Amino acid sequence: MRRGAEARFFGSYVNKIDAKGRLATPAAFRRALDLASENVIYCIPSTEEPCIDCGGADYLEHWMLMIDQLDPCSPKRVSLERAIATQLTPISPDKEGRIVLPDHLRKHAHLDSQAMFAGHIRSFQIWNPEAFDEVLVAAKKFASDAKLSLRNPPAIVEAS
Repeated sequence: MRRGAEARFFGSYVNKIDAKGRLATPAAFRRALDLASENVIYCIPSTEEPCIDCGGADYLEHWMLMIDQLDPCSPKRVSLERAIATQLTPISPDKEGRIVLPDHLRKHAHLDSQAMFAGHIRSFQIWNPEAFDEVLVAAKKFASDAKLSLRNPPAIVEAS
């Protein structure tokens, strides 16, 4: 199982939000996050869509490395730092892998009684399942066109 910077999140899982606001994190995602080493999931409201972007410590580190590449005084960097620093929420799952999403995150993603965990390869998102259905239809149409741009990777030649 890949962990850390090589963790991969695939699949989608719909889980109920219980009366106490708890939501079970899928076991496959918990394994990829390696919660044994750091019991934290970093969550931030998406700036583009009504969902929550999530990942482990490597997800946060990846963002910081990308932001560090921007000019320190650029409006893009200042805006990204502000959005991340003020809205990033570290959430610690309980022993059963359940999390409690704060109200501002639930409101942003329009979550009520159910939530969908959607793999996003190097991170994952939490969606209202009905809203995700519409997004997935649009993504499939765009992906169909995008596949035409793909090229086979160069062959790897093994050294003898």
